Amino acid sequence: MCYDEIEYKDKQEMIDRLVGKRIIEWSKDHLKLDDGSIINIEMTEYDCCAMACGEFKDVKLEAVITDIRFNKPALNYFEDESYTTQEVVFIHNQNKIAQADLYADNGNEDYYYSVVAFKIRDIYYAPLGSGDGE
Repeated sequence: MCYDEIEYKDKQEMIDRLVGKRIIEWSKDHLKLDDGSIINIEMTEYDCCAMACGEFKDVKLEAVITDIRFNKPALNYFEDESYTTQEVVFIHNQNKIAQADLYADNGNEDYYYSVVAFKIRDIYYAPLGSGDGE
């Protein structure tokens, strides 16, 4: 698949942008913050039969984001090793207030690739690619 080249901002830039904001609305597809920003999870790149996705869960509204942590999940969500997974945990004073589970597949025995990223006001942050973490 052909894409316009996306410039990804790094994880620290995303953390700096979101700390101090409150989550006021959510679905498995997005978080809405008190400044009007919407955080979406999007597959930004893929080739052929590879795919990437994610969803938000365990969200507590009206909590202020004080940190964001990027973790390797304890359990692989898929039996197929072609998936790379990552948990992104939004924190308020050491308490989890939201979690995003991200998945990226390299398809057809590592021949293809995919990337999933957070999109906030047309800026992409912290991509997870199908080869990351290996």
